Formats: sequence, C-alpha cells, structure tokens
Amino acid sequence: MAKSIFQFVKDSLPRLGAVDPLWLKQEEEPQFKTVEMGERGPEMVLLHGLFGALSNWDTVQPLMAKYSKPIALSFPLLTAHRSEVKVKSLALYTEYFLRTRQFHPTTLCGNSLGGHVALRLYLAAPELVDCLILTATSGLYEHSVDALPVRPGREFVLEHMSKVFVNQEFITDEAVTEIVDILSHRTNVLNLIHAARSAKKDNLKDVLGQVKAPTLLLWGEDDQVTTMEVAEMFHKLIPNSTLVTVKKCGHAPMIEHPEWFAEQVEKFLRKSSRYALPPK
Repeated sequence: MAKSIFQFVKDSLPRLGAVDPLWLKQEEEPQFKTVEMGERGPEMVLLHGLFGALSNWDTVQPLMAKYSKPIALSFPLLTAHRSEVKVKSLALYTEYFLRTRQFHPTTLCGNSLGGHVALRLYLAAPELVDCLILTATSGLYEHSVDALPVRPGREFVLEHMSKVFVNQEFITDEAVTEIVDILSHRTNVLNLIHAARSAKKDNLKDVLGQVKAPTLLLWGEDDQVTTMEVAEMFHKLIPNSTLVTVKKCGHAPMIEHPEWFAEQVEKFLRKSSRYALPPK
C-alpha cells in the first residue's frame, strides 16, 4: 500500500526533533495560498519572513519568472494554531506543499524566517531540495522581535521598519498601516511572538555542516537584523556556499534591490542547479 503524504511528512519528525503541529497530528490537510508565475525553467519556492507576506516578492518574482517558475508560498503565521507557527512546524508545512505538488527536487529561496525554514526542511528531507537561496536568514543570531509591547502602535512599527530598510522610501504609510492593523489583534501578536521565539531558540550552528546542497547567500551590507557577521558565519559553516553582498541594503534585498537579486539567483542557478534554465 502506497504511503500517504502525511506518512512521508511524519517520517521527517525524528530528524526535526520535538514538533507536533496540530494539522499533522489530526491529519487535516493544510490550506495553501500562493502566487505563481513563469512558464519555463525549474520551480523555485519563495518563503517570506516573520513580518513578511506574499507581497514581499511582488517586484522580484516577475524578473525570476524569465528563467524559472517562482512560487511564493504564504506562511499561516496569523491564522494557524500556536503549534503550527514554530520554525520546524513551518518546515513540515512547506514539505507537505512540495510533496502535494509532486515537485522534483526544488530550489528554496527564503528571506529571514523563510530562510531558516528552508534550512530546516533541507535537514529533514534533503531529497526534496535542489538548491538553497538564503537571504538575511535567521538561525544563528538575529535582532528579532520576540517581545512586543502590549499594544504595538505606529511608533513601534516605524522603528522596526527603519531597521529593515536602508532606503526609507520603502516605509510607506500603506505598509506601516498594514502592520499596525495586524498587530492590533492580540492573537496575531501572540502567534508572531511564538514564531519569533522558536526561531531564536533554534540555533543551527552545529548542524549547518550537514547542508550539502549548493547554497547562495544574498545579503545587504547594512542589515541591522542579521548583520554581515551572521552572513560570514553562514558562509563559513555551510560547506558548498557562495556569499554575495550588496551595498546600501538592509534586511530585505529582494525588495530594495530586485534586479540585482534576480540576476544573482539566475547566475547561481545556471551554475549550480541540476536543471537546465531556458536560454537567455
């Protein structure tokens, strides 16, 4: 009798350690929200960060679609049960998505928390991963938001966003209002704190040597959240890794420098992926 996807995902539990998301325990298929582009080339799954969203990839995704099939996957950080928002639980969530779609080994591209999730997924099920693209990734050390004010307002959000972006033009009234609205709900705040604390506790230093997949590290030289020191540490600890940096850039290179980001990813995939990209 063929194994179910639930059984395949449960096989990853021993390699992940203590994690028991409610949807997996009850074998209730999770819901997925995606934005998908591209008609040629290999699939690439894009994973956002803690305060991120599908919109984080709005500018860079069409550029990536010229040589791949980028799929932005939304994490259910605000809607899921507390057991489902931890880093390792999100890795299982992403694994279920990959297995449901029956992708061949896939490139994972993750920003901040998304990069952390990508690494955990690789360590649990390396056979699912072709290449890793990590940008401003958590998992070693980051100035994270694992404690929020009782009522985080506009001033708090502005302070946080000023640490994320070098170019202050990206701190729009619309973006600030969106985050303030999210943080006005106590359940949302508790879920985000839970996710942030799980990322902070899950230090990958001792296991990064097990990452054998070709890995591209894309970093902003002015990142105040996961600094260049963190980037250099990832580069040192991941055996088959390449570090490329960009000036005047903070914690979200794919937003501040989308053309550079897409160009570096293409160059890396043409060199490192097991799949051929369409001709330029």
